[in-house]
Amino acid sequence: MRTLSLFALIIITTSCGSKVKDAQNPVLGTWQLTESLMDIGDGNGTYNKVTSDKTLTFEEDGSVVSNKNVCQGNFYSDANVGTWNAENQTFASGKCEAQYTVIDDILEVSYNCIEACGERYVRTN
Repeated sequence: MRTLSLFALIIITTSCGSKVKDAQNPVLGTWQLTESLMDIGDGNGTYNKVTSDKTLTFEEDGSVVSNKNVCQGNFYSDANVGTWNAENQTFASGKCEAQYTVIDDILEVSYNCIEACGERYVRTN
C-alpha cells in the first residue's frame, strides 16, 4: 500500500508540472509573432496585425532562440540566439536589448528604437 501511495504521488506531481508555462516564469515556451508596433514619430503608433512565421522560444537555461533575428531596434543584432533575464524581464543579443511583459498569454516586446517599436506574440505551446 505504501509503495502504491508513493507511486501515485509521483505520477500526480510529475503530470501536473509544466515546463512550458509556470507561474514564476510565464515567458517559458514558444511564441508566434502576430502584431507589430510602428510609430512615424508623432507618438500615435499602433499595433497592426502581421503575417509572419517569426517565433521566439524562451528556454529554461536562460537562452532565447528565434527562427529570425532575436532582437531589433537601434542596436540591431544579426543573431538567432540571445539570453533572457526573468528578474528584469529583458532579453538581449549583443548590444541589442528588449523588454517584455506577459499578460494573458500575450507576450509584448519593446525594443530600443528612435521611434516607438515593438511586437506582440501569442503562445504556441
